[in-house]
Amino acid sequence: MAARTPKILLIAGSPMGVSFLAARLERRACEIQFASSCKEANSIVSSQRFDLVLSEFKFWDGSSYPLAASLIGSSTTLVYSYPVESGCWWLPAVRNGQSCWGSLAMRPSEFIDFLDNVLSEIRSREDAGSNDSSKPFFKVMGK
Repeated sequence: MAARTPKILLIAGSPMGVSFLAARLERRACEIQFASSCKEANSIVSSQRFDLVLSEFKFWDGSSYPLAASLIGSSTTLVYSYPVESGCWWLPAVRNGQSCWGSLAMRPSEFIDFLDNVLSEIRSREDAGSNDSSKPFFKVMGK
């Protein structure tokens, strides 16, 4: 059976803001779509299915926080980026369609390991309806 191609939605005010992610995802042969506002993201998510959504937390047209509610019950994973003084924290919100808001935030280096694990998991799914939330959300992270 052929591996699934992960379908990813990147939500950021500017494509340049996520160019490092887009390049990494392209190298991993992912199908990528881009949205630049909450309104556009909500429209896209209501009409298409994604395996992974990576989003900035705040936009000029509001917060992307309500996006999580629309993904509950799907097989989608949603992680927000939240800017801090030197970089960002990655905040898990939905894991395979189940709310995980309040899970530990990830530093950028932890997020890259997480991203690679999620992409491997998506590729191993047999069909679009697969929802294996029994797998652990995090590996043990080093300090």
